[in-house]
Amino acid sequence: MEFTDYFCPVCEKRFINGDDVVVCPECGAPHHRECFEQLGHCFYEDRHSPGFSFENADNEQPDQETQSPDTVICPNCKAENEKTSFYCCKCGMPLSAQDRNQQQQADTNNAQQNQSRQAPPFGFGAAGAPAFDPLAGFNSEDEIAEGVKVGEAAKYIGKNTQYYLTVFNRIKTTGSSKFNFSAFLFSGAYFLYRKMYVQGIIIILLMIGLSVGSSYIMLSSDWYANYNNLLQSVQQGEVTNMFSGQMISLLIPTILSSLRLLIMLFCGLKANRTYYNYSMNVIRETKKEENEADVNKTLEARGGVNLPMAISFFAAFVVIYEICNFLVSSQSLWS
Repeated sequence: MEFTDYFCPVCEKRFINGDDVVVCPECGAPHHRECFEQLGHCFYEDRHSPGFSFENADNEQPDQETQSPDTVICPNCKAENEKTSFYCCKCGMPLSAQDRNQQQQADTNNAQQNQSRQAPPFGFGAAGAPAFDPLAGFNSEDEIAEGVKVGEAAKYIGKNTQYYLTVFNRIKTTGSSKFNFSAFLFSGAYFLYRKMYVQGIIIILLMIGLSVGSSYIMLSSDWYANYNNLLQSVQQGEVTNMFSGQMISLLIPTILSSLRLLIMLFCGLKANRTYYNYSMNVIRETKKEENEADVNKTLEARGGVNLPMAISFFAAFVVIYEICNFLVSSQSLWS
């Protein structure tokens, strides 16, 4: 029998000639052998009944006749979702058949190993959270902050919801946060990436200002003359007063560089808490401004990430920083 007119219900890929196909003896559904073995049973096992056929499975979705063409029904809780959504807005169930299968397979493997679930490394996910769960094991109706539900926060966060929902819950319950290495390394660019534009631009400008200021001082004739005088004094074995005006002026670039490092540390320490407070305020304002039916759509538009802006500003900072270093290095070579 040829199956080239059918799709594997697990990976959703069309069969081609030569595929190793396994057919369910109950409903006749064809699967790739690898997909069937990974799943461990027929994709439609929970729907097997007398008269059921995989060919009309898609027509047996609940409320299919009344379902809007712009929505998709969650197979778990039957809630309507936007057609472009990846996860159910109510229960967090993956809406893609492939993602649902991955989650089911991961849970099955964990059960067979008879091991208690643990949080993934580096803080991604919560203890007891199933793999691929965008809500990190939390209920979408639980409150992550006053007046804000977990499901609403997940809609706004968009990317890396497991990590941030875990951190947000930690802030809510214990008042403590976690060090954010992304914010430490990329500082202002991180805030721009998470659409905290005011904070991001201020930090980027501060970092640029400190770099330019440090280079400007080091390029001045007075600073360079003081630097040469200090070198000659050291070479001649003369004791230099560390608190003299000359020494303090020489230390200004180092002080400015230290301030830049302090800003980076501050960003790493405060980024998660700042993002928590900022996102909760945006969600509350959105719920006040929008109709209930439009809240999730608006949260997705206002939240998520802005990668192009983050890259643009970070690249500008790197270019300016490297130009400053080049000018300083060039002066020492020319002199």
